Amino acid sequence: MLRDKPLFLAPMEDVTDPSFRFICKQFGADVMYTEFIASDGLIRDAKKSVKKLDLYEYERPVGIQLYGHLTDSMIEAARMPRKQDPI
Repeated sequence: MLRDKPLFLAPMEDVTDPSFRFICKQFGADVMYTEFIASDGLIRDAKKSVKKLDLYEYERPVGIQLYGHLTDSMIEAARMPRKQDPI
């Protein structure tokens, strides 16, 4: 359950990793977001992209930011985090 005025963590590329999200949660962030994750990298199983999907229960609720330019790749990548739930 969110507070009346929830605090959202603004995502930042190469900053908003699990350690940073943990610290933000400890200081009151209610909603987390991952940094940008390339849909093409996810569907090709690129280590750097897949690593950005490392999520932990304490982070929830958490939004996953995907980017790409091919519709099919975006759809396939959007389904990937569900395959890895629950963490």
